[in-house]
Amino acid sequence: MSAATLNKPFNNLEKLPHSPCVTLYHRNGRVGCGTLEREVMTGRLLHWSAVVSNGASNSNAQSSVPPYVAVLDEADYTTSSIEMLQTFSSNFVAGDDYGPVNDGGGPLRGILVLSTDPSSIENVTFPSPEPLAPQGEGTPMENLSVGSSYEWNVNNNGDGLTFTDMAGVPTVYIEDSQTANYLRNVASEQANSISSDLNAAVYPSVLSEFNYYMGPSETTDGTKVTSQQCLGWKDLDGNWSPKCLPLGGNSVWAAAGTPVTLGYTDNENANDNSQDRPTVILAASIDSTSMFHELSPGANTAASNILSLLLAAELLGSSIKDEVLDQLYSRIAFAFFQGESYGFIGSRSFVKDVTGGFECQAGNEGVPSVMKRKDETSTTRACLNPLRTDLTFQNLGDIRGMIAVDQVGNLGGGKNLYVQGGANAENGFDAFLSEVMFELSANGEYTAQASSAEDSLPPSPVSSLVQLSASGAGGVVLTGYDDAFVANSLYHSHLDSVSKSQSIDKDAIAASATLLARSAVAAAYQNENNEVDAATAAAYALNLLPNTVSASSTTFESLYSCLFSDGNCDTLIKYASVESANDAIRTGINLGIGQPLGKPPNYYVSVYNHENGQGFVAASGFKYGAMDSSAEDKDDYVKDYGEDENDTTLLRPSLLEMSLNGLLNDFLGRGSFADSNDETTPDLKACSSTNDCSKVSYCSSSDSNELAAISTCAGGQCICGSRAHYHPALDEAISPAANQAPGWFTIDENDQGVSAMIAEPFWSSFVGVRAYNDAGEGVGLFSSIAGAIFTLICLIVVHRLKKSLVKDKVY
Repeated sequence: MSAATLNKPFNNLEKLPHSPCVTLYHRNGRVGCGTLEREVMTGRLLHWSAVVSNGASNSNAQSSVPPYVAVLDEADYTTSSIEMLQTFSSNFVAGDDYGPVNDGGGPLRGILVLSTDPSSIENVTFPSPEPLAPQGEGTPMENLSVGSSYEWNVNNNGDGLTFTDMAGVPTVYIEDSQTANYLRNVASEQANSISSDLNAAVYPSVLSEFNYYMGPSETTDGTKVTSQQCLGWKDLDGNWSPKCLPLGGNSVWAAAGTPVTLGYTDNENANDNSQDRPTVILAASIDSTSMFHELSPGANTAASNILSLLLAAELLGSSIKDEVLDQLYSRIAFAFFQGESYGFIGSRSFVKDVTGGFECQAGNEGVPSVMKRKDETSTTRACLNPLRTDLTFQNLGDIRGMIAVDQVGNLGGGKNLYVQGGANAENGFDAFLSEVMFELSANGEYTAQASSAEDSLPPSPVSSLVQLSASGAGGVVLTGYDDAFVANSLYHSHLDSVSKSQSIDKDAIAASATLLARSAVAAAYQNENNEVDAATAAAYALNLLPNTVSASSTTFESLYSCLFSDGNCDTLIKYASVESANDAIRTGINLGIGQPLGKPPNYYVSVYNHENGQGFVAASGFKYGAMDSSAEDKDDYVKDYGEDENDTTLLRPSLLEMSLNGLLNDFLGRGSFADSNDETTPDLKACSSTNDCSKVSYCSSSDSNELAAISTCAGGQCICGSRAHYHPALDEAISPAANQAPGWFTIDENDQGVSAMIAEPFWSSFVGVRAYNDAGEGVGLFSSIAGAIFTLICLIVVHRLKKSLVKDKVY
């Protein structure tokens, strides 16, 4: 690849490769970047240090200055740097050298953030863009955290840039090192040439042009635009015309043991398989974020959580038979929650539905999710309004406790894991969980210790359980940090990647997976009256799970490569492809695989519509985000669900969500024939979809329930019983609009004003950034005159040549 430059003929950076900082709306306003107006914003490239120093020394306040674009290195991209740039820009009036922009923001026209030279990256400290109290005090999520003022991010110099409103300052990140080096040199050279006067006209100049309008900050009457207004926006004719989409996706959960009953029972939170068995949940967040959403690699904040929990599921499912798990007092469930970085979206939605008593408008028994399969045992139930494509969560018992995992990939070079919490639940179960984890890790290479943080929980799904149960239930969080995130661990940074600056301890992830699996068994062994002590419960778990997870195993290495390096790897695509094929067979409609994970992986949660995880109803030839055929104001084309035998509910999860569903079905489905001595494990039949598993002999109903006897395909192998389910990860205050197409949302009339309600505006198809040479008005005028003279000469020559040819009779 040739070096980036504008110094050679025909070279240009018309489409500057970049990742943008975008706008997000929330309940009370907006955060992020973007232009204030729809016009492009253009300025000459100047190194930010020169801008700040010249601005500080210039006494001609409010003098006119040619617009500029500040160029700075990623290590300097902090709240204080942005504040300095904005302050100094406000001291000047923007000249109209590159066209007027009527936003009153001064000459600062944008920011280019450049990647650090790979040769010097080890000597640079990068701050975290999150605040000191992540999802806590001063953020739109402050009402959702336990101990919202606690500063977990102090060791990463968290400065809150993530939740800063930078409207009027479009900003992009230049990742390519050659392009970044070229722009850095140009900005420095141009800054040096005007070292004494920002107003100096220097030609030729390299300019950068931003086209990044991402919605208004205020309405025409001066009202601040919020996510509620954005979702409910009306055009000049008064027609509903939303300008944004909420963030969201799908969480994935699965229960170990025999599959949870799918049918409806009158007893709240009861099912005939468990008879009100309480549930112990192992949980992880599966998303991350950064200032540049397209670059949210989440190696430590997402991938390490996902990998440790998946391996815990594999260890448990391959080692303990379903019949043994079914005899435990509590059921063990695994939950991978989506959207946790933006207000615990997935965990609050799930916990609220399970513990809060979900109410379906047309009755909690719901409807068959696929009408033409209404009489089949394996058909799940659905609720049409509010839409839930799978109501199986109704048959989970009460959540007794939760064990979450967070950032166990980077222990700061040590071998200590920490248990956060243990004193937040009235039932005392979380304290038991802490003691069990101490017991189970006491003799291991990696030991779990009590965190020194008090009266607070780090951002995790456990916060949702504690908050929504009013401390009636709680849990603990297994972390790689003590009372603050590990120093320089790049929390929610675009550099949290193994290909960048993140260092991951594979053995720590494997040790965490083993501890999670054993702790779940010990927790489920505890009886109703809490009469089992931690030592006894730990010994029971060790007896059932004597083996450990190895970082050198084939499964570990394969999943590690996928989750940390190549999110579009063959393994994830294999599992997702099978799930997609199974859904196509079940519903008769092939929606394909949803949003890819990317290479390198990107764990940003994404917007929520039918292309990106929103469930919808397909009925009588129409699609609805939710459906209410009894509504008095419904259109005539809205028919009763089931009137057409092809009516169905549909879902297109992301590649990550689909593969998690398949992996859980695979790993936990082994429990139907698992044996600690591996003497009875059959050779699994290969498959590409459920159709290939109709005559599997090793799925027998003699020693398991009817659902476990129904074979299904997961990851290319026939296993017994489908155990994994999707659950919508959508802000609790937002609901899909009934009888409207997917992508239209209303605010819940019972909204308590607690959630963050994050939404992302629609992007223009013309957004982008370019860089180009500007030779100045004089050169342009000279070129125009020269061109005109040359044209005149050509016309004269042609005229004379024509006369000559006519005279010679050859024309």
